[in-house]
Amino acid sequence: MEQVRVRDLFIETKNVIEDYKEKVSKLDEQERELNAELIALQDEMTANILDQESASVSERVYLRIQSKEINQRTEIIQVILEELAEERTELKIEFTPIYRQSLRNDTAYRSCYGATDIAEKYKYLMLKEISDIGSQMQKQYFDIAEDIYEVFEDSEVRKEFPRLEYVFHQDQYVPAFGWFGDSVISKNEVFNASRGYKPVKPKHMEEVKEEVKDVE
Repeated sequence: MEQVRVRDLFIETKNVIEDYKEKVSKLDEQERELNAELIALQDEMTANILDQESASVSERVYLRIQSKEINQRTEIIQVILEELAEERTELKIEFTPIYRQSLRNDTAYRSCYGATDIAEKYKYLMLKEISDIGSQMQKQYFDIAEDIYEVFEDSEVRKEFPRLEYVFHQDQYVPAFGWFGDSVISKNEVFNASRGYKPVKPKHMEEVKEEVKDVE
């Protein structure tokens, strides 16, 4: 059985994703630089506090001024980080309708694939194959039935062999079928397959190498 390869369903949407990621990467780079600056300022503040413990009065004044400058720079960076977070949110809001439109446009590719058509196709093929086998079996039955019944339907023969009707009759010569449920396939089985879950292969099926077929 040939394996179907599904074409790309998100051609336009992937282009939008690329545009979005390009803009996000610029925000990410700014955020990395600011966070690196924050770490450096934290190290400066730690060193400043340690220096104040052993500094003279005049040195302590300078260190206090330096400490204030570090705090101011830290506050400014934190404000910028908050602004970046707002920009990131605004970017998501900006791109949401663009994503929605691209997904609508890409719907045309998705609509090319329908599980109903596939189920109906193989239901037809299944019933046709059963019908072909059944008609051949029935033909072979009728080809000899007249000769057999000439003997079996004799009244004296039936007295001698009363259970002959179980030996040879039309309903015996049809393809064997085990009825395990209300239908051969259920809706849940189709739904599961539609989500990519693999069915269990029947034991009677031989392993065959599947060929990949590109379907567009």
